[in-house]
Amino acid sequence: MDETIKLLRERSILCAHLPELVEDLIGVVKNNSPDVQEPISKIETVMRDLSKNEQKTQEFLARVKASSLAEFLAAQDKNIQRDVAEKLLQKAADAQRQLKAQAAQLDLLLKRGKDYVEFNLNILARISASDTYGAEAKTSSQRTRRMFDANI
Repeated sequence: MDETIKLLRERSILCAHLPELVEDLIGVVKNNSPDVQEPISKIETVMRDLSKNEQKTQEFLARVKASSLAEFLAAQDKNIQRDVAEKLLQKAADAQRQLKAQAAQLDLLLKRGKDYVEFNLNILARISASDTYGAEAKTSSQRTRRMFDANI
């Protein structure tokens, strides 16, 4: 049980630190700052540590012949150590849910940024909108390129 608590404590600490780092990255993206490399390198470091923790956890679960930590904890007798382990498991799960919401927010910000860049590149390349985007479509249009036809 001590090994389980040690693994869960390490996981919960890493999972609790990740939302802070992702929030920093979201702030950098919102402010259009070029300093993106620093938050990303910090996130990568934590993710590497989390991956190592997951490997240790899988090795432990293989030794005790359980499919998950929750299943292993459910099979243990009720005591203080089990309660601590369950709280740590819940804390890690809460942090993972928070990360999922932050990832969706970051994905939306990146999509908006990509759309903004594509739009401005089309303007700089002087690609005009086709007539189909306007009121009437003309079949005998003299334009060879249309706005948004290709990603530059």
